[in-house]
Amino acid sequence: MDTRGRDRGIMLRAAALALLALRPLPALAQDGAADEDSRRCLALAVAYEAGHEPLAGQQAVAEVVLNRVAHPAFPKTICGVVFQGSRRSTGCQFTFTCDGALRRRLAASTLMAARAVADGVLDGAVPRRVPGALNYHADYVHPGWADTLGRVTKLGAHIFYRPLTGSGPVGGAMRDWSGEEPDPAILARVFGGAADAPRAAAAVPVPPVRAPADGFAPWGLSLRR
Repeated sequence: MDTRGRDRGIMLRAAALALLALRPLPALAQDGAADEDSRRCLALAVAYEAGHEPLAGQQAVAEVVLNRVAHPAFPKTICGVVFQGSRRSTGCQFTFTCDGALRRRLAASTLMAARAVADGVLDGAVPRRVPGALNYHADYVHPGWADTLGRVTKLGAHIFYRPLTGSGPVGGAMRDWSGEEPDPAILARVFGGAADAPRAAAAVPVPPVRAPADGFAPWGLSLRR
């Protein structure tokens, strides 16, 4: 391919991504308790991972979760994606689910703001911020897997990545994802829950404080088997 043809191909791909970014994420159709748990899990990811980030950065983190739900290498529910690996000795995908962060209650205002972001993304009212992105990391670190992915953009303190053409995702695996869901009492503990939630939550241990197996796994390091 000559230089002009290559440049034209790059321009066409950039234009396609720009159009995709203008399309809102599809609304997630669920009902009842499952829908409420999904919204709570997504709000937790937004609050703990990007609670102090600009709005676009918070929306981008939520979009990464939904992108993973849609990808065959990841759990098929929002809670499954957010709590992936949190009960396994091999490490978690989102550090707050296994490093003891859930032991502390977030400010009500932080949770309310994160819930508003989660609702907007799930209801299809938010434009795409990071099309195809499955991973991200803070800008003050550079994990080794970042060099194996294609950079999408930087929003706030996070840099977002998508898999390169022909390559698999980082942090996913073709496996049985059963058992990746969080215990409902953990969600009740954080959000307050119903009148009997404190008693139910007290009987369920919060994930123990432990270092991720790979030393650094907040944003999608490969899980060891």
